[in-house]
Amino acid sequence: MKRKIWGLLIIVLTVVTATGCGIHRKAKSSATNIKTEYYQDLSKHDRQNNNFKFKAIEDESTSGDQTNYLVDMTIKNNSRKNIKFDLSKFVMLNPYDSNTKVTSNKKKVITVKAGQKKTINSIFEKVSKDVLDGQGAYYYLNKNYKLAYFYKSYSNNGVTSDNLKSGAAKKFNATKQEAVVKNPDENDSTTSDTNQNNNSTTSNTTATKQQNTSQSSDTTDQNIITTESQAIALFKHMWGMESRDDFAAYPVDGGFFVHSTTDGFESLDSTILYNGDAVSSDGTVTKYAQLSQPLNSDISDGKPFDPTKY
Repeated sequence: MKRKIWGLLIIVLTVVTATGCGIHRKAKSSATNIKTEYYQDLSKHDRQNNNFKFKAIEDESTSGDQTNYLVDMTIKNNSRKNIKFDLSKFVMLNPYDSNTKVTSNKKKVITVKAGQKKTINSIFEKVSKDVLDGQGAYYYLNKNYKLAYFYKSYSNNGVTSDNLKSGAAKKFNATKQEAVVKNPDENDSTTSDTNQNNNSTTSNTTATKQQNTSQSSDTTDQNIITTESQAIALFKHMWGMESRDDFAAYPVDGGFFVHSTTDGFESLDSTILYNGDAVSSDGTVTKYAQLSQPLNSDISDGKPFDPTKY
């Protein structure tokens, strides 16, 4: 009887051990079968299962008067594949301005496993605030692989791939794409002659108004406003809206076009010229001497405008 019992126990233990080994081999085989591919080799569906987050942080260790930022990147791989990235291939680009280009600070190749989240600190360094306030996006390798718009990456939560689908950044970039005007640095004598001729003709389009008003002031040789940040600051000062952060600017012929990224404020849109004058959407010109004056402290900080602060 004892022999029979021991025999049954041996059979049961043998079956359990064999089953356990089979499960272990199956799990190990399953893990081994997960594919590893470079991001650019993934299908569109697999690429969409990845989410990128970029967070710009002010870097006070850099020299100079301009505020610079470093950018951290977090990758969340929600696909069923391991994904390889060459960190040197990440880049910040504005497709409509070749002067806006920031390359990665990293050189190594990393693998983000399926279901894994990985953060790369300081993948970009010495990024100016003007870039982060402008049009453009984070890309991998080339313009076919857009990861997220970099507009306002210094906000508390940074930016993610979700801003490619909707939100203020998408709207801001779409607006600028529709109204890109030739950079004044590219103007030649032929362009100047064309602009002078255009001034004699009335146009209903905003872009034409922006071009025509580039020579509307008699002090164009005084470059008071030289950056997008200064243009936005003067715009907010003239409207007594210093506390708001929903305005954006981009270069146009003779200055910067400033507009609200919030629906319903289109009537405030203005072109801030290099000499500080402002041209409203209906063509009205307001001189810098008037714009820079202190406003009523009930709606503003009660101080004159100082471009050197921006």
